Amino acid sequence: MSAPTSYVTNPDAVSKTLSSLTVGDVTELGKSYGGRSIVAVRYGEFEPIDRRANLSSAHSARDPEAFFGSRKKRVLVISSAVHGAEIESIAGVMNLISVLESGQDLKGNKWPTISEGAAGLRIVIVPITNPDGRVRIPSDDQLEWSNDQMETYRHGADVDGKPVEWIPGCFSPHPQRFEERSVMGGYFNDAGVNPSHGAFFDRDISPEAHLLSDLAYDETADCFLDLHSCGSGPFFITGMGALSTEFIGRQTNIDGAWRVRMRQRQLPAPNWVNKLSGRKAMGLAGVIHHRSGSLPLCFEGGSGSRYSGGNIHQQIIDTYLTLFETLIEIGVTEGYKPPQ
Repeated sequence: MSAPTSYVTNPDAVSKTLSSLTVGDVTELGKSYGGRSIVAVRYGEFEPIDRRANLSSAHSARDPEAFFGSRKKRVLVISSAVHGAEIESIAGVMNLISVLESGQDLKGNKWPTISEGAAGLRIVIVPITNPDGRVRIPSDDQLEWSNDQMETYRHGADVDGKPVEWIPGCFSPHPQRFEERSVMGGYFNDAGVNPSHGAFFDRDISPEAHLLSDLAYDETADCFLDLHSCGSGPFFITGMGALSTEFIGRQTNIDGAWRVRMRQRQLPAPNWVNKLSGRKAMGLAGVIHHRSGSLPLCFEGGSGSRYSGGNIHQQIIDTYLTLFETLIEIGVTEGYKPPQ
């Protein structure tokens, strides 16, 4: 099975596409630890805020507008492939960019709710957040990978060639020690840092996490969407460390709206909620929430095992586009965050 041309995950193909955009504004945020460019694509006019306080002091003053200001459009920031081998999310956002540019995905399907609703938002997309991890992967189609390849490309392999387990191997030791790996998985940048927990390291070894945090802060993001993928996906992860019940409630509501739409389209959606309860791990979306005030959303797309009936690549793309459609509609009609 070979991936269709609509399933764009290759870094060179991504760069070529971004170089020809006519609507979105492509800017470099900075460089990865390995010196590779990290770019954002922005749609909608930027509305500057005369900020008079940081988020914490604004809340302490019971004056949230001192941080958030006021503006006409809500801001949605989307990060893809913070783990470089989770390439499904790249295909998803590249099709979103196509819709925002032309009204059609890369296969020519129209998504009017996205293209029309996007005019009411500012949308900022980072197509490959961890380019160090992505270029380490010698394949552009996860449906071709064996189970061992999937684990090795994503999490790495030890000195004996055995795939590293997700827990604890992807999180401890941290940073990863290259001398303990025969293959460094796509989870990590060239310093061995997993950017999902990289904001707790200095910027010099974890620039990816800090660049995303800066982006969400500078944009005063109303919603920060962190895209991942795994074998048991697609599903949302709700909860996160030190997150208020009001924000968890918004996560759960959005999760439910997406699941309803998935079932209407006969795409796989869980009948359960994946809620992180009692865990202190904050992760990148949680850190960004506490700095920018955004609603943090973590979405695990599927690598293909839960899809059936053929055209799995397109079903994966449709899953992400259904997610974006749901979020854009909610952002325009009711907003992302609970009342401040």
